[in-house]
Amino acid sequence: MKTYQKISLVLLALAMILSACGGGGAQSDADPVAILQALEAAFDARDPDAIAALYAEDGYEVNGRGTFTGRDEIRELYAEMVQKATIDCRNYAANGNTVTYECIMNRANLLTGEQYEAVVENGKIKSNVRTGVFSP
Repeated sequence: MKTYQKISLVLLALAMILSACGGGGAQSDADPVAILQALEAAFDARDPDAIAALYAEDGYEVNGRGTFTGRDEIRELYAEMVQKATIDCRNYAANGNTVTYECIMNRANLLTGEQYEAVVENGKIKSNVRTGVFSP
């Protein structure tokens, strides 16, 4: 059931983005938490193209592996990550267009907790930065 919920979140987020584009309205009305939940769902679906599409063209991610800028670098990062790990994200908290959240990554039964802060602008992830780690 969890996989279906995550796929539904991806579809919901993409529908929100597309409706904002098609109607001539501002995409800034997109729910930033829904965008980050769509990232988790795309990760679980092992779809690096869907993940990259959630980022702004000049968006960036900073994590334990380094800094990745632009959709191409982000897509390559996630193409490798989705094959090696699963994630379970929670505790999403939005303050305007900034979202803090944490994920538990499972790589070959090795659990790692990571805290993130993301900024969503115009319906796309502008930045997603790891701010800390914790023991799950």
